[in-house]
Amino acid sequence: MSQPPSPSQGQFMPNGRPRPGAPSSAAGSPSQPQYRDYGNPKAYDTSVRPASGLTAARYAPAQIQRPDQAQPQSAWATQTRRVQEVAQHAKEVPVVSIASWLALITLGMATIIVLGLFFLSFVMNSSSSPIWWPATAFLAGVSLLVIFLIILLADRWDPQPIPLLIIAIFWGAAIAAGLSFILNSINGEIFYAFGGEALDAWATPVISAPLVEETTKGLGLVLLMLLARRYFNGPLDGMIYGALIGGGFAFTENIIYYTRILEGAGAFGVVILFVMRGVLNIFGHAIYTSLTGVIMGYVVRKWGTTLGLLSFLVATWPGMFLHAAWNLAASMGGGWGITITMYAAKAFISLLWLIFIVVLIWDEARLTRVRLGDYANQGWLTHEEVDMLGIWRGRREGKNWAAQMGAKPLMKKFIRESADLASMRQRLLADGGNPKVVQLEATLLAKLRSNRESLLAATNY
Repeated sequence: MSQPPSPSQGQFMPNGRPRPGAPSSAAGSPSQPQYRDYGNPKAYDTSVRPASGLTAARYAPAQIQRPDQAQPQSAWATQTRRVQEVAQHAKEVPVVSIASWLALITLGMATIIVLGLFFLSFVMNSSSSPIWWPATAFLAGVSLLVIFLIILLADRWDPQPIPLLIIAIFWGAAIAAGLSFILNSINGEIFYAFGGEALDAWATPVISAPLVEETTKGLGLVLLMLLARRYFNGPLDGMIYGALIGGGFAFTENIIYYTRILEGAGAFGVVILFVMRGVLNIFGHAIYTSLTGVIMGYVVRKWGTTLGLLSFLVATWPGMFLHAAWNLAASMGGGWGITITMYAAKAFISLLWLIFIVVLIWDEARLTRVRLGDYANQGWLTHEEVDMLGIWRGRREGKNWAAQMGAKPLMKKFIRESADLASMRQRLLADGGNPKVVQLEATLLAKLRSNRESLLAATNY
């Protein structure tokens, strides 16, 4: 039977670096944490708010909670005590609320109904075989799957609950697409009545579509912020939800376009349109709505929930502008030269969007380190643990070390919940000391301690 590694062996990572929590060379009392300045970038500074009674903070700033005893500098090697001062008061909080589950079920049913209505319309009005509708749905689903996989990669630092991601897709595919279809049709009739076919052909895609579609999609972000404020804490969260709403919307819209062109151009026309919409312009709606989410996420991180919700009124403007510009260029015609220029520009914008996602991931990691540093300065964590939890390399080394002890799942849980705790701290700074959120912070702190103890028990330290 294999023997557990000796303490001296456990002091180092597989690559030879000191493992998180290894004894610090600096002297200090275990009960008095050493202070380290982690900085406070302007993007996270919540002390300055717009001067208005509407934007005033409802609660006073939340002071950070203090442990009864600070973590020793060698927490990972020597800590064996059980911590109860927070756990005895904390209550387990569901990851996703009942309201979120109800929204998921309702939106799932709405998606089935909306897609079913479009299928019935195709069967009743098209001379093509009904089998073509699921074929076009498959093509639209390929594009949605690509967007979903990219967003899952972007969501690795602090993963959002899967039900919320599905809610975003369902909102885009059912509510936003269904409402937009109805409202754009009504607006088209109005334009036709006032200016004939020429005005309808120009104004519906250039004016009505951007205004209506970006508004209906953006309302999904408002819903998610109301349902799950805990998981809508910054620009990256807004990017993730917005891109999925846009992807869901494009899924339904692509089915409509593919089935329409089938009647006039046949299967070849569907393939060409799939390349143009589902490949070359795959990120169109995802980009438009994600910009709305980024703006709302930035505002909610810096100034709190109320302003985050109100920011929706202007957060849709960048997406509307890009959407209108694309539709305007498409409506102008001009041959292959204009078409190539359009898609080259969209490819460049898509590249910038992907780079922007990487920047937002880096910013989210920076926030995690800064806010966990607040807890380390109070004694909840050691500074070595912050270095592990707040950077990609530290997380990777921590998981490798835990894997040697057979405790990788525990380490992954510790990493995930520490990121949640960092986001919660930023929310308390932005929204103030809402008692419910303070209690949730206490619960997460209890989990932090519990996870550490589980790791210690699993590794025989």
